[in-house]
Amino acid sequence: MIKKYLLPAILAALALFTISTSAQTGKFEGFNIILDAPQTQRVAACALRYAPSNSFITIADLDPSTPMDVTPCEGSGTNLSVNGSTASMQANPGTNKWCFKGKDKKYRISFNGDQYTRRVIYDWIATPENPGFYDIKDFGAVGDGRTDDSMAIRSALAFIATRNGGTLRFSDGEYIVGNSPDYNGLTLPSGIVIEGTNALQSENFSNNYIQKNPSRITLVGANKAVFRIGECTERVVIKDIELFAQSNQDTYGIEAFGAYTSAQDIYLERVTFSKFFRGIYAYGLPVTDKNWQFDYVKLNHVRFMFNRDAGLYVDVRNSDWKIQSSLFINPKKAAGTNANSMHFERVAGVLIEDTYGGGFAGAPGGTFINILDSGPITVITSQTEAMTRSLVYNQVENPYAGDYSYPIMFVNSVFGNPIEFKARRTFVSTGSVYLANTFIADNRLRVYSTGDRFCYDGATLGCQGTGVPNMFDKATVVFMTGQPGERGIPDRPTFFGTDVEFGAPVKMPNFTQDKLPTGKPNGSMVYCSNCRRNTQTCSAGGSGAPAMVVNGQWSCL
Repeated sequence: MIKKYLLPAILAALALFTISTSAQTGKFEGFNIILDAPQTQRVAACALRYAPSNSFITIADLDPSTPMDVTPCEGSGTNLSVNGSTASMQANPGTNKWCFKGKDKKYRISFNGDQYTRRVIYDWIATPENPGFYDIKDFGAVGDGRTDDSMAIRSALAFIATRNGGTLRFSDGEYIVGNSPDYNGLTLPSGIVIEGTNALQSENFSNNYIQKNPSRITLVGANKAVFRIGECTERVVIKDIELFAQSNQDTYGIEAFGAYTSAQDIYLERVTFSKFFRGIYAYGLPVTDKNWQFDYVKLNHVRFMFNRDAGLYVDVRNSDWKIQSSLFINPKKAAGTNANSMHFERVAGVLIEDTYGGGFAGAPGGTFINILDSGPITVITSQTEAMTRSLVYNQVENPYAGDYSYPIMFVNSVFGNPIEFKARRTFVSTGSVYLANTFIADNRLRVYSTGDRFCYDGATLGCQGTGVPNMFDKATVVFMTGQPGERGIPDRPTFFGTDVEFGAPVKMPNFTQDKLPTGKPNGSMVYCSNCRRNTQTCSAGGSGAPAMVVNGQWSCL
């Protein structure tokens, strides 16, 4: 039995033990890292750079209730001195790494940057016991929808960059960014995984309109981006989160740009871009005439909701994009609102698969796919409706756009709004459905159409008031398969638009003279099994002859 007079002493000891264990010294380590994508470079400039190892780094105490008790890590080679509430250190000149120990949860470090970024400031945390997975709130983010969390997120990205990658998790909360005059976007490093809790859009149609996504990053103000991707960046993953803009005046969910060294391997899964000017904006800087490559970009189950100019806008020389199982909901097209889903200035190797979008009845959006010039583009099992255009090629009528070498190919897709070509192009379509009079093109468009339909099912929906389809009336049709008639839809034959060369004997339909079909156009050919040869009007009584319609009647050769 514990005596009563011993109990207070035991409790006091336990309290001292708790205090001592809660104030364990942490290990703070890193490099003089500059994580900021520049836009004024005249030589290659990666988004991730380093200040010289001899730069003086200031350590500031963020908790005034505790003393500034920091010391260099044993054997680190870090030069450190304390001066009141701040300390100064230099990295090890051999390893370019610095390391110190302290009892606070985080410290603010700052140092001079380079010609592109003058001053660098981060809030640095101690290296966790099991690094690799980090919670944004450990870096000081609040997520209350009022506090600006830009510093916390920027610091987390830099911290992860020093470890050459990791996963940054955003637990439930609305994380405000951009609400400061020096904000210029959150630059992503290579190897980063951004992970929220889900990507259901705010004000979702299937839910209560007043609800927000429980895990979203909200951009405040105009002329800025949430995330930036610069040169030399690769293996970036963003998933299960909503990026939301309070303004659609030149705002971007992701802004990717560069001039010299490419960025590549970007993967987005279950991400929602809501109410930006452009959800994703990738472009080359003018210093190299936009000859920057942003390659191997994959979008899977991504939603673009009411983005004013375009859901995604790509203006680089080569991009290799795959847009899969994604959705574009467009605002109404109006003056100053292009309301496009996808806009590609110069692009190659694009695959759009199982992707849908459009506007609303009475409030149509802009163009689903807008292309200036491109290499191969393939659209599979996709559809749009309530748009001004399904596809426009070379809308600005650039005289240098257009190439027969690389096809635009549609497979098993459905498009009713106009498809317009204004340049040389090869168009290949297989098993797709179009409304009558969908295509607007001149003879520069070369068409290969196999198994396509140009009205909905004649036995059920007919042409829905569109009249007899003219299909590709002005285009150069190289090949087009026929279709039997269906109620109000007339039949049409298989059409060969160029010379046809057969590699084996051709067998023509066989008729007797009294069964020769009527109403066939001039040039139609059959074989008449009982006709006499060399008769201008085929006559019976012979051993058989080829027959051709000439001037509206069958003539035997």
